[in-house]
Amino acid sequence: MKHLLLLFLTFLINDFAYTQTGPAGVGSSTNNVLWLKADAGTSTTTNGAAISSWADQSGNSINVSQSTSVQQPTYVSSLMNSMPAIEFDNNSTSGQNDFLSAADNSLLDNTNGYSFFTVTRMKGFDGNAKSIISKRTTIDVDEAFMLFYYSSNYFYCDIDGLGDRFNTGTYSYSVNTNYILDVVYDGTLTAANRSKIYDAEVLRKTSAETSATVADKPSPLVIGATHASDNRPFNGYMSEIIVYRSALNDAQRIIVDNYLSSKYNIALSANDKYQGDNAGNGDYDRDVAGVGQESTGNNSSFAASVSKGLKMTVNSGLNNGDYIIAGHAFPTNTQIMTDVGGMTGTNNARWQRVWYLDITNASTNINTDIEFDMSDGGIVGLTLGVASDYVLLYRAGQTGNWTELAVANSTPGDRVKFNALDLTNDGYYTIGTKNWTVSPLPIELLNFSAITKDKKVEVNWTTASEVNNDFFTIEKTKDGINFETLSIVDGAGNSTTVKEYFDTDNDPYEGISYYRLKQTDFNGNYSYSHLVPVNYYFGDDGISVFPNPSDADELLTIDFAGLKDQNVLVVVRDIQGREFYSKVNLISENNQLVALDMEDRLASGVYIVIASSNNKIYSQKLIVK
Repeated sequence: MKHLLLLFLTFLINDFAYTQTGPAGVGSSTNNVLWLKADAGTSTTTNGAAISSWADQSGNSINVSQSTSVQQPTYVSSLMNSMPAIEFDNNSTSGQNDFLSAADNSLLDNTNGYSFFTVTRMKGFDGNAKSIISKRTTIDVDEAFMLFYYSSNYFYCDIDGLGDRFNTGTYSYSVNTNYILDVVYDGTLTAANRSKIYDAEVLRKTSAETSATVADKPSPLVIGATHASDNRPFNGYMSEIIVYRSALNDAQRIIVDNYLSSKYNIALSANDKYQGDNAGNGDYDRDVAGVGQESTGNNSSFAASVSKGLKMTVNSGLNNGDYIIAGHAFPTNTQIMTDVGGMTGTNNARWQRVWYLDITNASTNINTDIEFDMSDGGIVGLTLGVASDYVLLYRAGQTGNWTELAVANSTPGDRVKFNALDLTNDGYYTIGTKNWTVSPLPIELLNFSAITKDKKVEVNWTTASEVNNDFFTIEKTKDGINFETLSIVDGAGNSTTVKEYFDTDNDPYEGISYYRLKQTDFNGNYSYSHLVPVNYYFGDDGISVFPNPSDADELLTIDFAGLKDQNVLVVVRDIQGREFYSKVNLISENNQLVALDMEDRLASGVYIVIASSNNKIYSQKLIVK
């Protein structure tokens, strides 16, 4: 039975049936022992709120936390490339500096290899050690590793104690600048060549390391401090930390760095293998993954779970210097029946999600197997049709007719497989069906929103198409655990056109609450939408956007009421979740008007303006004529 594919997935689906489930499709939980990223696993996603825990995304559950409130870092909802970050303060008072920690775990040492990847931005340096990640009890006691900024603003690393401490030498680092810094330690090499620091893919330092193996150390893991009893503050932002308990080969390291470069819009100074994240190609910088090979080894596959629906496995033709890097630009994955020009068949449809593939290949064609995985795209309970109805689509530009490159070979479970493909052209790839009534693709919710208006909450949602859809249930909750049914709305049953739905909560909860949509099929199967936060406050604070409705060329302003001396994050999104504006504004006086200095004019349509400050969220619908 077909289900609605839910919008805005907020978690990474780990499919351990595949091996390459690590960052960018490199490694798995076996060697990718820690993966902290600010866009997943944080105890809060409210801008300016304190972080009490940050969950490991590697699958090993090495979660870091902080129970002392004054030492909890802060969640920042938009920093590098509008991605979240964790902010650590500059409080050096004993027992007040921000840090997160986890108990000793043997996966973090007892190894002859490490690969560390860090994405940071510093707010200030003062000559003291500013530690990103460490595993030690105290100075040079049970120390497995430490990565930190220190003297002369150099980047430093300790491996197995501080005896062979090394740094970037003449390369110092600046405040308010985004950096990708990697460390690779390989105990199998000669002592003089065991440790290396890379800066945006440039090798900054090769250093000697006496230890061929880092023994099992009974020390905790610490993020943001040199060790738990040290009060030297980090004073900066962290967006991502990745740890492997092995020395990745060059191809694997390059792929991970291309993923980080795309995600955070930090240019690589060498080995930039992916042009899909450029504005001219559409900024296809989401969930970047890849395959590739260098003389030191390769990465020959990546799982659909890391790319949100696309799996690739190389069969042959991968030579040194060859890569295929893939990324997408769509937070949603709608089945759409428009923009299907060039397709054959009678009832054409395709995924909204499209991947840009950047293919670097100097000689032999790279022969691959490609799969589109429905569950990794966020859908369950889908019965696929015959393989001959599914086609791999390609076009060279973001618009224009599609070319049907291949017909699917099989549809095992909820996957569509295309075997033995020679991929030669950069461009845009997705999956289509020549008869969606027999061979469906994911049918999903186009949008679901809940906004306050006139002391009520308006709930709106839109479907692109419906198959065997019986009814919707609107539910609300204060704690995310206990849900109350607000209303039940009949579905359209079967529909091939866009359907819009509307309901009103006349008695909303006070404060922050959450709404979700439950969709139920005729056979009783059901699925849920994402949670939508709403702040319903009986006081006099809030926002007002005007003019509303507005013309496309009019200057938009916001009236803030009761928000004096606060930093307010303002975000403008359309109903598909695409972001058009994001900026923190300091409100120095009551009712201060803030003009939205948007780079591009808004096209005609419906938008949601969201303002968040001090654990409060305000939203208002904006109509552009």
